[in-house]
Amino acid sequence: MHILIIDGSTREYLGEDMDWQPPHPWVALPADAVAADAVPLPEPRPGFARVLTMQADGWEYVEDYRGRAGWMPDGTPHAIDALGPLPDGWRETAPAPAPENVRAAKQAEIRAGYDTALSGVLVGADATATGVAVGAALMATTDPDGLAYLVDLLTARRVELEQDLLAAQTAEDPVAAMEAITVSYPT
Repeated sequence: MHILIIDGSTREYLGEDMDWQPPHPWVALPADAVAADAVPLPEPRPGFARVLTMQADGWEYVEDYRGRAGWMPDGTPHAIDALGPLPDGWRETAPAPAPENVRAAKQAEIRAGYDTALSGVLVGADATATGVAVGAALMATTDPDGLAYLVDLLTARRVELEQDLLAAQTAEDPVAAMEAITVSYPT
């Protein structure tokens, strides 16, 4: 007997068995199958799954986006794992980040870069407020002019980056302009 095998929960066509034999005389069909001659299988369509109707008297095409990854409107990643239409607002490209989030992240990057550069100058200092303060105190006692020069140099670069960030906020595409700022300090 030629049977079509379906998924027990979604009723999606999974395959066929061309020579299925009932294990017992009282078994007509497996619970997850239909007789191929009773409900002929339609041709496949790209992007659709063939699903047995609730009445088991025919097939319907259901959109199949499973495996596609994208984003919901709130910015959370979302992978499609079920048959049916895409969720409302789902998109393949990530939504643009909010300008205030990009600004805050870039400000944090500028500050962290400054602290890291300063701690690198103060060899051995941790990139923490305490580490930088201890390193600065030690260098101030051994080379006060060198410390002042390096702090001025790094501060000038930090101010330049902060001004670039302010200017970027008024650009035609402020998010792209802020993201394009490369945070670097002289070493």
